[in-house]
Amino acid sequence: MDAGKDESIIALAGRFGVVFFDDKGNVTGTASLAPGGETVGVNIPHGVFHSVVALEPGSLFFEAKTGPYKALEPAEKAPWAPAEGALDATAYLDFLRAMF
Repeated sequence: MDAGKDESIIALAGRFGVVFFDDKGNVTGTASLAPGGETVGVNIPHGVFHSVVALEPGSLFFEAKTGPYKALEPAEKAPWAPAEGALDATAYLDFLRAMF
């Protein structure tokens, strides 16, 4: 949520799906990223909930934010998304990948 923490993501290998959400968890947009593809990267303004999912094995991306590094605060994590390792996390990942 830090106003100075806009984010840029550039696909270096493989393919990714990026999903954008409003603050209630509704999908507001998607982007498909691939090196040499129609869209290679995205800029994400601070405060925009998003997920990045690998769509091919061996996918690699470069992520940049203004520094210094600061771990996410609990309030910055989407309250409607399952936590890492939660029982419903795999189903949620399948839901995200199905958009691409």
